[in-house]
Amino acid sequence: MFFLFDIRHFFIAYWSSMNKKILLSLVVIGLVSSVGIVSTRALFSDSETKSGSAFTIGTLDLDVTGGNGSDGTSISIDNIGATGDLSGERSWVVNNKGSIPGRLYLKMANLVNLENGCNEPEAKVDQTCLDTSEGELGGVLNVKFYIDNAEKVSSKLSVGSDLKIKQAWENLPSVAILPGESLNVKMTWEANPESYGNEIQSDSVSFDIVFDLVQLVNQ
Repeated sequence: MFFLFDIRHFFIAYWSSMNKKILLSLVVIGLVSSVGIVSTRALFSDSETKSGSAFTIGTLDLDVTGGNGSDGTSISIDNIGATGDLSGERSWVVNNKGSIPGRLYLKMANLVNLENGCNEPEAKVDQTCLDTSEGELGGVLNVKFYIDNAEKVSSKLSVGSDLKIKQAWENLPSVAILPGESLNVKMTWEANPESYGNEIQSDSVSFDIVFDLVQLVNQ
């Protein structure tokens, strides 16, 4: 009986020791496996930084210089001489001093035809002498606009002609100016001596020429 008791105790102690070793081994294996998983996940992580990235907006810089003496913003046609020669011209060099292409627009602003009073010869033929804002000079003047000596737009200078000139220019094929380049713009005016009489005496026409350079966008 004592022998059997000792044998049982021996097996119980033996299995208890084995179970602890097995349990300890499983814990160690589990820890090793966990470390292995963490290490494996870390291998699939990546991070990169590229320095020096930037976005820079281009520039559009319009510069207009006059080709016929001083370059004022307004043109006035008045006090015509005795020769009856109602003709002349004015030219500009239009520069794109920016870094991106631009489309050139031209328009006429503040177009005004003035009567400037009536003397006796004018009063006999002019029915609007009392209206100082209805001069007839613009109605007999033909104006033409050129780009590099190629005619682009033509019109009279009567009331409403400023809008017609603006619309006609907008309908032109794109008038592009590349960065660092320029265009020569010229305006001429003339009137046929047979197209007018005393009704334009003392009349005047004044207006502004406005240039706009707008970023050129590919269509």
